Amino acid sequence: MKKLLISLLLAGAIPFAGMHEAFAQRGSTKTITTTRLAGVQETFEHTEAFSLEAGHEMLVTPLVASVKVLSRNNDGKTFERATFTGSARQDVPAGLAGNEYLVGKLMDGKRVAAIDVDLLKAQATYDFCRETGADLIVVPQFNIRHKTHTVSTIDAEGNPVKIEEPVERDGKYVMIVDMVGFPAVYTGFREGTRNDVWIKELFKEGQIKNEDAHIHVEETVTRTE
Repeated sequence: MKKLLISLLLAGAIPFAGMHEAFAQRGSTKTITTTRLAGVQETFEHTEAFSLEAGHEMLVTPLVASVKVLSRNNDGKTFERATFTGSARQDVPAGLAGNEYLVGKLMDGKRVAAIDVDLLKAQATYDFCRETGADLIVVPQFNIRHKTHTVSTIDAEGNPVKIEEPVERDGKYVMIVDMVGFPAVYTGFREGTRNDVWIKELFKEGQIKNEDAHIHVEETVTRTE
């Protein structure tokens, strides 16, 4: 299997004329605490920092790396997909499986408009990488759905019926994430050369969208008034 080359471009820092120090992005920490729900407290923390001290124009040579897929079958040759289980997660709410997440609702007025699927996919991918010791998941495939349970109710004609409703906890949905893919790591880092120009040209063409590739995407949205 051919190795995939990925060009990692690092932006250089160019100070304004007449200034002796480059601008630096300082680390920041933001904490939000809310007690809107009785007996429930949510906190959020985000820290990001980057610093580059330079008194002159600086350019950074691009790096080129290979991607090595980790999962193989017993013959040591054929790559196999791995299945996400959530075994490396340490934040699984009590009573939920490793691939089940609590997801907040995006509201449109008083009606539930959607859930943040992209955020959920990113979280599951991160947990999948920790579970398999990978840096990335090659060609991941997802099946994301509500966890449901059966409830008894009365229809419009007064007849008793049983229906499936989404499971909720603390005002959030319980979502099931089924995910498969090929865990991989970056390896063979080296400085780019003139022979790697084709990588930049390929990168400029952009990513292949699902509608342009042989990838089937199916999404079902159910609205309840």
